[in-house]
Amino acid sequence: MSQGRPVILVIDDDPTARLFVRGALEPAGMIVTEASGGQESLTVFEKLTPDLVVLDIVMPEMDGYLTCSRIRSLPRGKRIPILIMTGLDDPNSIALAYEHGATDFINKPVHATILCHHIRYMLRTSNVLQALVRSEARLELAQRIARIGNWDWNPRTNRFSMSNELCRLAGIRPQDFGGTFEGFLQLVHPDDRSAVRRALDNLVHHRALCDIDHRIVLPNGTDFTIHLQAEGVREEETDELTVIGTAQDITERKQAERAIHRLAYYDSLTGLANRVLFKDRLSHAISHAERHGQTLATLFIDLDRFKVINDTLGHTVGDLLLTQVAERLSESVRQSDSVARHADQEPSHALARLGGDEFTILLTALPNPEDAGRVARRILEALAHPFNIEGHEVFIAASIGISIYPSDGATVEALLKNADTAMYHAKEQGRNNCQFYSSGLNAAAAERLDLENDIRRALEREEFIVYYQPKLNIHSRKILGAEALIRWKHPKRGLVTPGVFLNAAIDTGLIRPMDEWVLRKACSQVKAWEQAGLSPITVSVNVSNSLFHGRTLPTTVGDALRESGLNPNQLELELTESIAMRDVEASITMLEGLRTMGVRLSIDDFGTGYSSLSYLQRFPLSRLKIDQSFVKDLQTNDNNVKITKAIIAMAHSLNLSVLAEGVETEEQLARLREEGCDEVQGYLFSRPVCAEDFELLLRGGADVRTAA
Repeated sequence: MSQGRPVILVIDDDPTARLFVRGALEPAGMIVTEASGGQESLTVFEKLTPDLVVLDIVMPEMDGYLTCSRIRSLPRGKRIPILIMTGLDDPNSIALAYEHGATDFINKPVHATILCHHIRYMLRTSNVLQALVRSEARLELAQRIARIGNWDWNPRTNRFSMSNELCRLAGIRPQDFGGTFEGFLQLVHPDDRSAVRRALDNLVHHRALCDIDHRIVLPNGTDFTIHLQAEGVREEETDELTVIGTAQDITERKQAERAIHRLAYYDSLTGLANRVLFKDRLSHAISHAERHGQTLATLFIDLDRFKVINDTLGHTVGDLLLTQVAERLSESVRQSDSVARHADQEPSHALARLGGDEFTILLTALPNPEDAGRVARRILEALAHPFNIEGHEVFIAASIGISIYPSDGATVEALLKNADTAMYHAKEQGRNNCQFYSSGLNAAAAERLDLENDIRRALEREEFIVYYQPKLNIHSRKILGAEALIRWKHPKRGLVTPGVFLNAAIDTGLIRPMDEWVLRKACSQVKAWEQAGLSPITVSVNVSNSLFHGRTLPTTVGDALRESGLNPNQLELELTESIAMRDVEASITMLEGLRTMGVRLSIDDFGTGYSSLSYLQRFPLSRLKIDQSFVKDLQTNDNNVKITKAIIAMAHSLNLSVLAEGVETEEQLARLREEGCDEVQGYLFSRPVCAEDFELLLRGGADVRTAA
């Protein structure tokens, strides 16, 4: 509408009629301009561009029908409101008026006040319509710039509407889209359809927020990634649920994220992990090894005479040699170490290039430290074969240093430093060999023997103690139970964690009496807390392979419950996937017997083993524990988010509760709560503490965030 007062064009060959309209509208603040015929009106219209036209039908030369059609054909006449005001009132005249583009129709004679209000209403309607058109045009332009489309879906009718921009992104014409939910799913990549359907089903049935990345397949077979978001709204009149959503093309963002991730964590020449990523993986491996009493090894590899080759044949040959060396190192390390893959595959990396001609390898869960030496020798054998590079036959060797956790260090820096020291010792020994950091295997064996003897004496002298780490409801943060963890109160070393003595206990068979002792102690302690007036809680005890696959576990559990008076459903036994899968049928029989006793059963560190889901559903379990390796990178690793979400969904589908361990930040807690996790434990709430300190937690006398 023109600035300030609206301009009205009156087209009528009768001066009296034009005067009537002027007299009705000008007092209401409108500007009235006149035209006595159709041809004159076209000239006036193009010059003034009025806000509304009042048009008579019966006029000489060019009647109102043709005039209306001509105005509609003008560039600015498509949406202008046109009011036909005529003495004709037969149905045919009215129909013809609308067919030629009239907005509304009114008969002469008409009262001036009615005419004024009629035109005011038409002007308001025109303003709203033009604003809507402008808004839609700007929205469509904004969506095109942002590469984002919108859609809505009525689950009851299955009507699915997509905006023009979303159709354009998907490579289809709006008229070719079927308009159903199934039609939309056909655009989704086959591997992503179940996730999309599940996310929208959760929104419809559980009002869960839909926020998911998935791929759309274009007609030419290529695909791109979109970020799909949706919420449900209830229609006021019908109370029907309508799902409103957006879909944004994030392909470039994903590519940029991968590129940034590669630059930050991967070596640009070889594609291997760089120093930053390797140290992060080593730190994670140390934490895991400490918790599970495992041995790991760090191999530090330095190529012999590489500088001579690089200086003689040039940097191009040197770079190609490093690339081929990386490939041979990858082939030499056992398959289970998942090495030398690219950034978009997100494996647990064990091989890295630190820079120059230096490489490192991480070997986890070693049965024996000597196995690291076997891997090192396999590497030396692989590198002994000549390299053919741009017509040059190049020979290279390597010096390898090995450090062992925990004997050679318990930190990333210590293990790398000691492996580096051992590597230089290998060079001093003539190169092309490997050396352990320790002074020799005999000394290591003697130390191991001393440790085994200390463990035997510790059992006799009752030097072991039980620490407890609380398990909490993820919503209320109320302590629901505790995990019992063994510690060794050594008379000289002080408090010793399981990472130091657990392997020796397993190898000597002492792990079974240790497990049995922890089981009895934990049951008695929980019952004692209950008798002291504290609320009943559950206690979980880790079960080793030796105890689980022996014949004494049911008897031991029964004795511990009977002696302590603890209710069986307050005891939970935790076993790993690898233990349960060792002998599936025997495991099922054992678990069924324990469940009959009323004991709860759970799988610890779920997702890190190789269990079969077909067997897992046969196990009479009550809980799955998500391994802390998935929890640690929830905020930075999309794959960990997807795995965690899948574990929770699968567990709930099997009527199992889910506990996430290793929760250290509020952000991790919030994400787990969002994904539907039931319980949590970790340093965010408390480290494992002695029985006295745990009692303070139960009584509310200590802050679980700062407990030692």
